[in-house]
Amino acid sequence: MNLEHICLKVVDLTKDVLNFLKKEQDEFDRSKIELKGKNDLVSYVDKQSEMLLVSGLKEILPEAGFITEEATISREEKNTHGL
Repeated sequence: MNLEHICLKVVDLTKDVLNFLKKEQDEFDRSKIELKGKNDLVSYVDKQSEMLLVSGLKEILPEAGFITEEATISREEKNTHGL
């Protein structure tokens, strides 16, 4: 595992997600905001940016598992080999 290579790929991924966020800033549709709980809002931008990050990270580190805030991915059981 080459840590420098992984870091460079993660930097590229975050730049792609940032470009998505910048684009959505100008085109944001307020009607697509959801209420998750009291004072807890989520938008399609939150969900989509999380999905972009997780799918990109899965490509970079396919053996990794993820915990997400917006629950945009299903829980994956990982074999911990008794750990």
